[in-house]
Amino acid sequence: MKLLLTLTICALFLAGNSYVSGKTTEFRLPPKLADYLASKPEYVKTKAEMMKFRAAKTPVVGVAVHRAANEFAPENTLAAMQIALDLEVDYIEMDVRQTKDCKSLILHDGNLDRTTNGKGPLKDVNFDEARALSAGLWFDPFYASEKIPTLEESCALLADHNKKSGHKTYFYVDCKDINAKVLIDNLIQYHLLEGSVLYINKAEQIDQIRAIAPKAKILPGLRSGKDLNKIADTLHPYALDVNWKDLSKELIDKAHAKGVKIFSDGFGEDMNIESYQKAIKLGIDVISTNKVSVIYEAVVKISK
Repeated sequence: MKLLLTLTICALFLAGNSYVSGKTTEFRLPPKLADYLASKPEYVKTKAEMMKFRAAKTPVVGVAVHRAANEFAPENTLAAMQIALDLEVDYIEMDVRQTKDCKSLILHDGNLDRTTNGKGPLKDVNFDEARALSAGLWFDPFYASEKIPTLEESCALLADHNKKSGHKTYFYVDCKDINAKVLIDNLIQYHLLEGSVLYINKAEQIDQIRAIAPKAKILPGLRSGKDLNKIADTLHPYALDVNWKDLSKELIDKAHAKGVKIFSDGFGEDMNIESYQKAIKLGIDVISTNKVSVIYEAVVKISK
């Protein structure tokens, strides 16, 4: 009976309101998407858990969704981003690439084949050709009308949410193939630069970003713990992306002592309650996940 009541309450929220720290906000999912999600028990459960997570006001770890909420919608689409915003995550991880005519779109793979009904490299097609494709049909017919999002409309979506919601969400930008100026200009225009992080490893791109936006929060990958001092002292990153297998209290404490946060991807065999609990206890700052509920369940078990 208690579970049924919880599911009913959450279904009402999905149909209209988002919930933040005990009060409703003006953020709304599109009605059709809200109705679709209300029919999915796993989403209703996840939403209920995240409501509790935020209401506790003392989350012990930051939550990033990999390629947006790809568990419930096609990855890197506006629908997946809208769902991530409804779940009140801290970061939406997304991948930025360019078309043949140098327009910035959100797509993980270099090729269109896996997540659209197109073929070949994105860099070989113009913007209009790319936007004519479906980016959601492969996932579920419900999402057939989803397009490959532009960088600007993705930024506009987050900006609108952040104006209305008590919980702010920012981008975790994987700089796959970027125009640095276009990226930074969009983040500045939509007031997202200060809170977003940029996963970037190419020295040339880091230099381009720093020349335009010296205070941009860069997030290089850390291939070896031996490189921590060198990277921290030369690049002065906001955070480092560390391989899950390399996480240790010594590494995390050392990074924190230098004012550097630690992010890591908890995917595949690492995406389980025990692994997340261990990482949280080690002091990790942000976990990027494909399944938000696992973070909630790990936090609940730690707090008991």
